Amino acid sequence: MYRAGLRELRLICSRKPRWYLNAAERMLTRIVSSYLSLFGARKLLVGLASPAFFDGLAASAWLDELGGGATTIIATALKNFIRPEMGLAVLGGKRPKGYAVPRELEKIAEVFGFDEATVERLKYASRMVAKVDNAAIQDGFQLYLHLMVVSHEGEWTVIQQGLKPMANKVRRYHWTSVNLRDFVDEPHSGIISAERESLVLDMTSRRSGESRKVCVELVNGDLTRLKRLQQAAPPTQLTLTEFDAREQGRCPFKVPRVSWASLLKVQEASPRDYEELLSIRGVGPSMVRFLAGAGIELCDVYPSLEDPATLFNEVVEKSVEDRWIYELVEAIKEADLSLTDKRKALNRLSSIFKPVGEFT
Repeated sequence: MYRAGLRELRLICSRKPRWYLNAAERMLTRIVSSYLSLFGARKLLVGLASPAFFDGLAASAWLDELGGGATTIIATALKNFIRPEMGLAVLGGKRPKGYAVPRELEKIAEVFGFDEATVERLKYASRMVAKVDNAAIQDGFQLYLHLMVVSHEGEWTVIQQGLKPMANKVRRYHWTSVNLRDFVDEPHSGIISAERESLVLDMTSRRSGESRKVCVELVNGDLTRLKRLQQAAPPTQLTLTEFDAREQGRCPFKVPRVSWASLLKVQEASPRDYEELLSIRGVGPSMVRFLAGAGIELCDVYPSLEDPATLFNEVVEKSVEDRWIYELVEAIKEADLSLTDKRKALNRLSSIFKPVGEFT
């Protein structure tokens, strides 16, 4: 499966008329209802983790021109429409609703009959997904939407979206528990972007495997060397883009200062691996960057600094292989829509995913 889950778009702030949003929600709910009838709840859960499927939903409901706002509209429509009796529950949403996921999980546990261990596992997944996209992948985007879809079997899909300040761009992150090995080794169900960033600290890349290992060894060992590096770091917060020319033994980005108390707290927790390290409360972007920089300065081990995104046109080409769009076409054809609405939805879909035009 290709890495996807990040789509980079302009965030268009213009307000759309109520009739337009109502029409889009009507299209979405009827297409989703048809998809559920044809393929079932689990297939929809996994489908939402596919950026091609998600963008296909946006296009078929005439939302593509809304850019990043389409994600919020789809999230709202799904949350308003999907009910537990359909086999799924939709939690969270745009900030501050995204912070309510733990409370919503406790409520849905009563409906689905989840035990305490399952609820805690789902809460952990929600928190770690946010932590990874906020700290382990440092691409300059700040998360503002967190949507979690949970099945009655305890499987989940998470869709997150972040905003890049000043540039007014958004980036979307997709996850699913289906076939997920762990949260730190290429965990996304895909990464898609209109363009790639020139410098991204990606601790989830397989190329960062040795760097992750070194970070854990450094915090569990003698902190003397880390203390020297911590004292030498500049006192002000720096961004990843403030980097020096790469030289042998030098970090290609400025290492930020972190508090000594935070380092002691991490060592006291004795993380066994990088996922445990990242899960420690208080370990955020600065600590991740500090430890990655320490691995370079002290051990000459480099993490991946390449943007893990796949370009959108590359995802469109790969969508021919995974059948998601073809299933969406079938759902549109069987949906409770007028012939005119079906034709319009299929035309919009085939204009983006051109090979689909052969089957519409």
